[in-house]
Amino acid sequence: MAEVWIVYKAEDMDAPGWEARQLMPRGSLTDILWENWSSEEVPTLPKTGDRTRDYKSDESGFTSHGKDGDWVVSRVHQFSSFDTDLRIVVAYCQYQPIESQWQELRRGKPVEELLENAQTSRL
Repeated sequence: MAEVWIVYKAEDMDAPGWEARQLMPRGSLTDILWENWSSEEVPTLPKTGDRTRDYKSDESGFTSHGKDGDWVVSRVHQFSSFDTDLRIVVAYCQYQPIESQWQELRRGKPVEELLENAQTSRL
C-alpha cells in the first residue's frame, strides 16, 4: 500500500494570510496552506476546481463542524519515488473567498457502543 503526502500550497507567497503561515520551530514563512497523509488503497486526490475545507472543534476538542474554504485548487502535480511506495501530490491553490455556512459533521456511534453491541450479538 502506497503512502501519499498531499500538500496544498498558495500560488503566491504573498497570498492572503501569508503573515500567519509559519514553519515551526524557526517561524520562517511558507506558502503551505495545509497537508495531509493518506495510506488508503485508492486515495482521494485533489483535482483542479476543488475547494479546500475548513474545520472547527467543539469544547471537547473533537472536530465538530466543516465548511467550504476560501482556496480553490488551480493545478495539481504528482511525483512518485522510484525506490519506495511514497507519492507526493502538490495542489496549488488560488484565494477565492466565498460565504459558506458551518455544517455539523455527522459522527458514527462511539467505539465503546460498537464494541458493546458486537459482544452482545455474539452471546
